[in-house]
Amino acid sequence: MWPSGWYCGVLLLVVSVASNTVEVVYPSPVLMETESSYWLQLARKELEEALHKPKLTNVAKNVILFLGDGMGITVGTAGRILKGQKKGVSGEEGYLAWERFPNVGLIKTYNLDKQVADSAATATAFLTGVKANYYTLGVNGKVKLDDCEASLKPENRVESILKWAQDANKATGVVTTAQVTHATPAGLYAKTSNRKWQCDTAIMKAGPDALRCKDIARQLVEDEPAINMKVIMGGGRQEMGEPLESGAEEVCVRTDGRNLVQEWKNSKAAQGKNYTYITTTRELRSVNTQNAEYIMGLFGDIHVPYEVDRNTSLDGTPSLKEMVEVALRRLKKDEDGFFLMVEGGRIDHGLHWGQPRRALEELLAMEEALEAALKMISLEETLVVVTADHSHVITMNGYPERGNNILGVVMNDDVEDHMPFTTLMFTNGHGFNYTWNGEKVMRRNLSGVDTTEADFEALAAVPTSPGSETHGGEDVGVYAIGPMAHLFHRVHEQNYVAHVMAYASCIGPYENDCERPVQRPENIYKHVKDLNKKIINSGGTPVATCSVALVSITLAYVTRLLRC
Repeated sequence: MWPSGWYCGVLLLVVSVASNTVEVVYPSPVLMETESSYWLQLARKELEEALHKPKLTNVAKNVILFLGDGMGITVGTAGRILKGQKKGVSGEEGYLAWERFPNVGLIKTYNLDKQVADSAATATAFLTGVKANYYTLGVNGKVKLDDCEASLKPENRVESILKWAQDANKATGVVTTAQVTHATPAGLYAKTSNRKWQCDTAIMKAGPDALRCKDIARQLVEDEPAINMKVIMGGGRQEMGEPLESGAEEVCVRTDGRNLVQEWKNSKAAQGKNYTYITTTRELRSVNTQNAEYIMGLFGDIHVPYEVDRNTSLDGTPSLKEMVEVALRRLKKDEDGFFLMVEGGRIDHGLHWGQPRRALEELLAMEEALEAALKMISLEETLVVVTADHSHVITMNGYPERGNNILGVVMNDDVEDHMPFTTLMFTNGHGFNYTWNGEKVMRRNLSGVDTTEADFEALAAVPTSPGSETHGGEDVGVYAIGPMAHLFHRVHEQNYVAHVMAYASCIGPYENDCERPVQRPENIYKHVKDLNKKIINSGGTPVATCSVALVSITLAYVTRLLRC
């Protein structure tokens, strides 16, 4: 048997002479995986866990929803592999934290009028419990895109879990890396026939029929349930009428001259409420959550910067993890419990631009936020749900070697042009790059191209305009732990998510369904506590005793040599 750590610093290099392409293959951390006994023991251990899976039936005091925007199954798989490879190992054998939750299901994401969904109608479904039409928020299927008049009818408006939680006297909040007026967070509070109506200018451009409708930013600071949110964090200073940084892209600049952030402050002050408004990491870290009843943090003119681009200084932008930690410290003060939605919003944006590294780093940032949250809560009284609103048209292909860089390239003898291609590709997107040489169609030659760069756009089959790679229509996963998490158990309609969260916490339509048999703590709760520890420390099968740092250093050194 090989000694523990035998592979320290050893790298397998796959070299294609024809294409002059060199790919690092990360080693497996599992020394015994070629032995049958390893897989038999692994399966037996997992079977034992399944046989003793906890089933908490008590009422959930708190609910946390983590939403990975665009986090389809392929994205999750690729993120899992990248997580391991950033530690110097192959990655396929590991897990993301939510993949170790005991309850898993699949969610159908279609809109009432679209086979492939957008983020507004999906948010309406999983936050209000009612399916809706493409691009609409907080309204039922009787409201079509741009139908302002229909969206104003009370019978067409639907309430979200945010309102249900507030009616039960729970503290509520949202943390996102997108604009706070973007589709997913707006699904908590907005009622509109067009998700793009984030500022007054967008409504004016829509024409006279839309003028009766209120823009999403105004709904955030003027209307219930948004005005009662204790925590609001994300991007979106532009839509809120705040002064912008020089050179900021103009997407939805207010023309009514209103500064809605100032109006939010004035409103809280008039009510005698303690509040704080923050825009930097320094300010976030200085928030006194014991005194601040309301917290608004806007960390970008438009969206919060991507994790790979984020200014990590005190004058820069906080991580999603830091935002979630502050949000939870505030929300946990309320004795009646809380509801919090956390969105990894820029996973979606990285995919729309066909840039896998940007998207996957956003996914891993959301996982860090989840791990931080798990350390701050009790799973005996908190339901945690992780899911996505929709998928994307990204695929993982090409028979790469085990441990091949997930952001790298692969060679395949069946590929007729004998050129490398990326493991992660898109069926449409801006990465389309084909030419005609007079005899045949030629694609981009990736030999010598660093496909791991954040700006690299993976190959795509059908061209789209920049940033317009499309969503995918397949089901997405839902992962849950805590009270009533077992209610996720098969393929569900997307609106079912809201109903499980409401039933678990005995709010909204289920406010009278609170009589639940409670399992004995020694049989159930101890197991969950142990599981909580496992999830927080989860990274897959333990790495052999050699230093991961040594492997990483060796990778970096060899890569530099290869580029010389």
